[in-house]
Amino acid sequence: MRASKKLIISTLLVTTLLSACSATSVAAPTSPPVDTGATAISMASTMAAETMAAFPTETPIPTPTEIPFYLTANIWAEEPRVPIINYHQFAPNTSLRSTDHKIRKRDFLDGLEALNQAGFTLIHLEDWINGDLYVPEGRRPLVFTMDDLFYNNQIRMDENGEPRRDTGLSFAWRYGQEHPEFGFKWSLFANLGDKWYADGDTEGKWKDELAQSLIWCLEHDARIYNHTYQHIRMDKSGAEGIRWDLEQNDLFMRELLVKAGREDLIEGLDNMLAIPFGYWPEGSAYSATTNYITPEGKPMLAIFDIDWIINGVKFMAPPYSPEFDPMRIPRIAMPPEAIDYLVEHQSEFPTMVQCQVGALDAEQVNDQDYLREAIQASIKSGACPQGVYIIEENTFDMR
Repeated sequence: MRASKKLIISTLLVTTLLSACSATSVAAPTSPPVDTGATAISMASTMAAETMAAFPTETPIPTPTEIPFYLTANIWAEEPRVPIINYHQFAPNTSLRSTDHKIRKRDFLDGLEALNQAGFTLIHLEDWINGDLYVPEGRRPLVFTMDDLFYNNQIRMDENGEPRRDTGLSFAWRYGQEHPEFGFKWSLFANLGDKWYADGDTEGKWKDELAQSLIWCLEHDARIYNHTYQHIRMDKSGAEGIRWDLEQNDLFMRELLVKAGREDLIEGLDNMLAIPFGYWPEGSAYSATTNYITPEGKPMLAIFDIDWIINGVKFMAPPYSPEFDPMRIPRIAMPPEAIDYLVEHQSEFPTMVQCQVGALDAEQVNDQDYLREAIQASIKSGACPQGVYIIEENTFDMR
């Protein structure tokens, strides 16, 4: 019995040992397969992201807002009237009073100030006749003319080449520099063949001095025109005599400029005439006057009358008006009463106004038809008034 138990136990031990030796070992857990291509792409993406993060983010540029384009129009909403005040000579303040022929310098300066305060601004006579109707907004156009140049009390140059301070144009020049809103623009009507200062000057020095006065005027907005050579009575002169007197005045002025080495100024000379004494020629003499042509071939642009305020006040109309006659433009002789009248009646002289026309296509503003339509639209909308428009150097009658 004991032998059987031992046998059974030994068998079980052997069996157990054989099972342990013959059993398969359990394998260790393995990593999944690696996709090397995908890993490389992932690493590259990570590096690129890190690189971009090192730079500041670019701010997007907004699309610019389009700014509307407008043009400033200068407008005569009422028909302008231009007074032309004519001066002759200047007298010292010791004179008893001013007249229509000689004005005391004190009265002259007082008149400039009064006209400036009344809102008047000097314009070029020639420019207005040629259609340049511009004056600054809120100002009234005014023309100054002077006859019988060149007397020493009107202008004469000093040793420094400047107008002598006791001359009329020197006063006017200095006032214009101090008051640019009023300005310095003159039309001078010269008769060069009747001045006493030529007598006894055998060396002709007076010609050199006269030339310097001419040059200064032409360079400083004082334009020079014809008043006949000898200040003739045109109502008592024939056609040939008138032609000679007009031409001689022109030729002598050009001679002086050439001698002074300033022939370059001749090109800017134009052809306008102030009738001496206000006595008009008739018949063939009148025809010779209106048909006179300068040595450079320029036809007569305008002829000017002269009258006194006691005979009724007359003004220059704009060149688009049916009342405008370039061959008979009125001027007012200058007693102080003429200045007083303009100041007292300043509200009767319209001022220029401004208005913004648009919005516009900037590429079409050189098209006059396009501008006219734009102006009409501005008027229709109530943004701008009716009137004569000056815009981009073009004039549009939108009345």
